[in-house]
Amino acid sequence: MRGNYLENRRSSILIKPTAFQGPLPPITRDAIAIWQAGVDAVRADRILASQTEWDGRWLHIVDQVVDLENAKLIVVGAGKAAAGMTAGLIQALNRSNQKLPSMVGWINVPEGSPLNEYNIPSCITVCQARPQGSNEPTGTVVAGTREILKLVRNARPNDCVLALISGGGSALLCSPIDGISLQEKVELTRALSANGANIEQLNSVRRCLSNIKGGGLARACHAKHLITCILSDVLGDPLEVIASGPTILKPEPNPAQAISVLNKVLPGQFSHVHTILNESVHHGSLAASHAVLSRTERSTFVLANNVTAVEAAGQKAVELGYRSWMKSERTSEGDALQLGEKLANQWVTTFQEGQIDCLISGGEPTVSLPPSEVCGMGGRNQQLSLAVLNELHRTSGCPQDVELVFLSGGTDGEDGPTDAAGAFFDRTVYERMLRLSLDPSDFLRRCDAYRFFEQTGGLLKTGPTNTNVCDLRVALVRPAKTLGS
Repeated sequence: MRGNYLENRRSSILIKPTAFQGPLPPITRDAIAIWQAGVDAVRADRILASQTEWDGRWLHIVDQVVDLENAKLIVVGAGKAAAGMTAGLIQALNRSNQKLPSMVGWINVPEGSPLNEYNIPSCITVCQARPQGSNEPTGTVVAGTREILKLVRNARPNDCVLALISGGGSALLCSPIDGISLQEKVELTRALSANGANIEQLNSVRRCLSNIKGGGLARACHAKHLITCILSDVLGDPLEVIASGPTILKPEPNPAQAISVLNKVLPGQFSHVHTILNESVHHGSLAASHAVLSRTERSTFVLANNVTAVEAAGQKAVELGYRSWMKSERTSEGDALQLGEKLANQWVTTFQEGQIDCLISGGEPTVSLPPSEVCGMGGRNQQLSLAVLNELHRTSGCPQDVELVFLSGGTDGEDGPTDAAGAFFDRTVYERMLRLSLDPSDFLRRCDAYRFFEQTGGLLKTGPTNTNVCDLRVALVRPAKTLGS
């Protein structure tokens, strides 16, 4: 501990234990260090800088080489990691000690991105387009998206467009098609999320209602090169789903699929959207674009994903002396309550076998919200942590002969409309729950996990991490006698 922060020496990301009541047990500090190592491994600036070289004429990004001698580099992007990715690009360009290429750009990022420490040049506009903790498009997002499309459309035939895309990009790239208002899109997205739609379902609808999603940015591009660099926040890395695929042409937006999602998740609602989708408004513009698209060389690279974070967390666990088991899910995990029960039972079974004392997993569950009049406050990581706690409390309780901790946090530092990245529980949190006579099942039912962990001291607060590769969970257990003081 140093001051009010717990800091990994190799990281500039600080865990802010503002809700912690008293010193953290060693095992809890280990869990946080393991989680943070996973986040550090997907730091956007480091990743892009390591994949970029510049010699004054030729720009190398991953395995793509572009001649910029008489061309302009147009940098566009959106997402929670877009500012960090842009910073990594600038670090790589400056590292060469060569004159920078002719550049212009626009990126949409959330408020709170650490722009002062990134030193992004003024030729690239960084638009803080939406508030922290509110993953929804705003009028500023729409205006910024308009500028992004304008830059791309105005690219000359020998220019290079570099698109920096990361998680949160769907809410930071918004250009509703004719007949759909911003407010209508926001209300539709809220309703889909509240009724348990996963990211694939959400984006299948949003791709059909946007001028930029579903390949819209690629269709607007007349440049010689379009290079897309992605930090994936979608399990399995389906390119058309990440930020709703602004540069991904195939598969094309599918109105029939979007209608199927609406019928399943929101039956009988949003009839106006149904009407728009039934008209298949995108079909003509997609076909008309193909001739232009053939002149643009397109390359897409996934630079990091949830697997990257899970593996780095596992390496840290080994450094700390744990015997770890790791898994990154490839598809959506379903409801957080059911997943919590599954993880709790897996935790108990694995540790009883005595071979493993650290479980690390990555994924992304969904949460179905109760009616607004009883709905509390929280996010999917807080709900998942509380679901695991509740299952242990219901079945076996918290054994006295072991120390344990379960932590679940969003790698972006955000969890729902709250100021927390997620939550954890250890013996201290569990015993506070008992002293306060809190019923975890009641908080679960009302989706009020934030207030539960606020009272028990289990909120994990980091602020924006400027990356985003889904969620990362750490579960540790050791016999009490093996722990240090």
